[in-house]
Amino acid sequence: MTNLYRACPVARETVDYEALLKELYGLERFGIKLGLDVIRDLLRRLGDPHEAFPAIHVTGTNGKGSVCAYLASIFHAAGYRTGLYTSPHLVRFNERIRVDGRMIADEDVARLYARIKPNASEMAAGSETNRPTFFEVTTAMAFEYFREQKVDVGIVEVGMGGRMDATNVVRSKACVITRVGLEHTEHLGKSIDRIAREKAGILKPGVPLVTVDQHVLGILVDRAGELGCPVTVVGRDVRYRRSSFDLEGQDVVLEDGLSVAVRIPLLGAFQPENAATAFATALAVKGEWTLTKQAIELGLRTTRWPGRLQVVRRRPVVIVDGAHNAPAAAALGDSLRELFPGRKLTFVLGILNDKDLAGIAGSLGPLAARVVATKPGTPRAFDAEDLARAFGAHAPVEIVLEVKDAVTRTVGGAGADDVIVVAGSIYTIGEALEVLGGWE
Repeated sequence: MTNLYRACPVARETVDYEALLKELYGLERFGIKLGLDVIRDLLRRLGDPHEAFPAIHVTGTNGKGSVCAYLASIFHAAGYRTGLYTSPHLVRFNERIRVDGRMIADEDVARLYARIKPNASEMAAGSETNRPTFFEVTTAMAFEYFREQKVDVGIVEVGMGGRMDATNVVRSKACVITRVGLEHTEHLGKSIDRIAREKAGILKPGVPLVTVDQHVLGILVDRAGELGCPVTVVGRDVRYRRSSFDLEGQDVVLEDGLSVAVRIPLLGAFQPENAATAFATALAVKGEWTLTKQAIELGLRTTRWPGRLQVVRRRPVVIVDGAHNAPAAAALGDSLRELFPGRKLTFVLGILNDKDLAGIAGSLGPLAARVVATKPGTPRAFDAEDLARAFGAHAPVEIVLEVKDAVTRTVGGAGADDVIVVAGSIYTIGEALEVLGGWE
């Protein structure tokens, strides 16, 4: 049996960081393995670092990363040492693990992997089914780092689903479920109702649930009732409204007895709901932490979350957005219509092959003056020719095989008044941001 954990001698004094990352990414060859036995075993061998900090656990289909970013910013503004664990990353692995907004350093990644690697190797040698995956190893690294850094709170984003996700071992003080849609159906189920039940698997007895008013609300509330979880529903118990918006941000008012008027820097018609979800979560845990109105307002106002309807250039306007599925593409389309009414736009698109390509084309195609079809550097992506066929009925399509070339050529050939939108997957915008900057 090949033991990939033995490939790179990370314990030596000088570490080849790129070789280390190549080895770590190599664990992805073992695929996705939902379940908690392996992560619990790995964490036990490390002394259960996940027990060292309270967490806010966030799942959903769209919006969960933004909610995590808002929450981390709120807690940091309140003076708490705050860990943030999200996935995937845009450009560098280190983005996944942050404390007080700062990415984990290369040397800390190497040191943590050197500590975890012998345990993972021993587990893999004992049983093929007990081999930690890439996400399980990364999750253990994050939790160990948070323990070392003595964080006051960990904001933890679910990787996939919820019930059987490796993060579902944290000591939750609140559970957040954003909007639920069809995703990862081969792992989570073929219906939105089934997926909602999987996401409701993060709920813990008596721990508050914050969610949004949506089709599957009844499923989530029923499970919360079974476990005695207090429930806050954004759009029902917590209200929000947007008064204005432009390319710099948007003005929103959030209300639940406490009223906060704030200009949030994140764009998109969907972001007021995400901000309201973070606001509602902050209110739900005020008994655990002291979160003042001023801290909540400051946290929301100073949130950064690159790659989500992010304006990275002005002449021409260049926007990158991680819309990676049909609901996210529909939301992106709505936001673009608001920001650029009546305009036809240029799209640079690379989309993963497990997504609803026809649905994405139906949302973005009508807005396109031109589409540049490309393919990010992952075998999970549609070929550019597939995108050309899907979008060809809507607009002229040019094929450029590599994302960086597609972005460079499209931006370089644009007029000062053009609008270029790079979207389709996190992989695509990550490669684009390597060219454009603005991801750090």
